[in-house]
Formats: sequence, C-alpha cells, structure tokens
Amino acid sequence: MRRNAASCRKIAGFIYILLLPVAGTLLFGQTQGGIDPGGNTDIPRGLQEMRALAEAYPARIESERIRSGEWSLSIDGTWYYWANGRFLTENQLDRWEEYAGIRFYSYERGPLRERVISPELARRLMEITSGRNSDTRRRFNGFLDALYDVRSREEAEALMVEVSFFGHRTRVHPLLVKPLTRVEDQIARAAAADRSVRAYIDSLMQIHGYNWRNIAGTARRSYHSYGVALDLTHRSYENWAYWRWAVDGGVTEWWNIPIGKRHAVPLAVVEAFEDEGFVWGGKWLLFDNIHFEYRPEVLIITDGKAE
Repeated sequence: MRRNAASCRKIAGFIYILLLPVAGTLLFGQTQGGIDPGGNTDIPRGLQEMRALAEAYPARIESERIRSGEWSLSIDGTWYYWANGRFLTENQLDRWEEYAGIRFYSYERGPLRERVISPELARRLMEITSGRNSDTRRRFNGFLDALYDVRSREEAEALMVEVSFFGHRTRVHPLLVKPLTRVEDQIARAAAADRSVRAYIDSLMQIHGYNWRNIAGTARRSYHSYGVALDLTHRSYENWAYWRWAVDGGVTEWWNIPIGKRHAVPLAVVEAFEDEGFVWGGKWLLFDNIHFEYRPEVLIITDGKAE
C-alpha cells in the first residue's frame, strides 16, 4: 500500500520525536541519565521547538498553530511548517527528506563534563572525521532568512551593526547588541574577583562576528552569516580549541581529548553568555571552544520553559 507524502511525514515525524534527543545528544549535547536536561519530555519535540522559537523571537514570529496536520508558525505573513525539524514553506513539504534539519541539540548548563564514548559512537565520529570536508546535505534557508530578516549577503551587509566587546570591534545582528552589553558587564564583574577570568579577557586578540560563509566542510549557511555567532580568538592556544584543528594536527581520536587538554574558557564567562541566550560550542561533542552562538530557543527548552 502506498502512502502519500503527508502521511510519510507524520510517520517520520513520530520516529524523529523519539530519536532526536538521542541523536542530538550523541553528536552535540550533554544529558543527565540519558534524558534531555530541561524541557517537558511529555511534550512532543516539535511542539517544544515551535513554542521555544515563539518565545525567543516575539518580534518576528507572529503566530503559531497546527496547519494541514503540521506544527506551524508565521513570519511576515508566510507560514513555516516544522516538517520533522526542517521548517519549510508549503511548497517544500513534499520534499522534506531532501533537507537537513535545523539543529536543536540537547544542551546542559553548568560545568563541562567528561564524556563516555561508546564504540558505536566512536565509529560514527570516525566517519565524520573522514568525511569532514564533504558534507553536502543542504538546509532550507528560507526560515532562518525570515527569522533574522536576512535573505542575501547584500541584506546582511546592510543590517549588521558594529559593537565593541572588551575593546575589540566586530559586526553583529542588531538582536545581539543589548545581550552582548549585559554579557560584557557580567564578565567584567567576574573578572574583578577572579584572576582566571581577567587572564582570559586579557588574552583576547580578536572577536569575529558576522561573516557570510558556510559552516566549515558543509553546504549549509553558518550562523555567522546571520551575525548571531561569535568566535573569541586568543593570542595563542596551549590546548586544542576546535575539533577540526585537532584532526589537522594529527589527533585521530580527537573526541577523547580530555577537558584539561582543551582550550579553557572560565565557567563565569560561559555562564555570562548562557544567561543572555548564547550556547557555547565547547559543550558540543564536535567541540568548538572559541564559538558562542545566540540561540535563546535552545536554552528555553533546556530550562523547561517551552511548555
């Protein structure tokens, strides 16, 4: 018996709801006891994501509801359908399998913890390593373009604003201006009482914000292209700061690099960013310790507020 595209999406969506917390945790997030930290596990993942987005971006998301059997939300009069995490317009719904989803990885506040890597996960990570420059999965950019009101490089260039962060200037999306001011204030207070925080700030060389480009090794647009990601680069690195740099440096099993051998970011710095809606790439399994990304919707789910 043949199933139509809508019924296939619903079946796949049910499977996705069951598997996403596991898959996202294995590759990106952290969990406690195998359960997503934060969020109501009785609420379907898609509904959590839609509610979190609506709460995080009230000035952009006009409405949320179920349309044609899909969780949906509207921006500038256009409806976007959850579609197993792809966030597509109606015209793309029948081709949802062609697209990579928007990442809603599991995220955990607090100190970074060592991981136990199973043989199966190590095998998968080895595959990622061998194919790190050949990820051709594409993402439907229309939703993020609408969310950040950036649909081209020209629009991005016109929208970005210049900010100063501890004396280093960069350009970011206007959404980040006030949160970054509060992050800087909170870190400055911590630095006054903590020598390690002061040393971290003093060693900053540059802040990289807006940069129109794809994610390294992929065909998907980086969050830097929308001006909502920051790389805090330093004068030197005694330890590994990025999983790709470790691979290029000859570390075969880079996922087993202990926390103490990775570029250190003081907890007070991480918490200052998290308090203002940023996630830290150092908590991803594919670690990127210089990277902070403005994703308040992820933290809303972490904190169990998307209910």
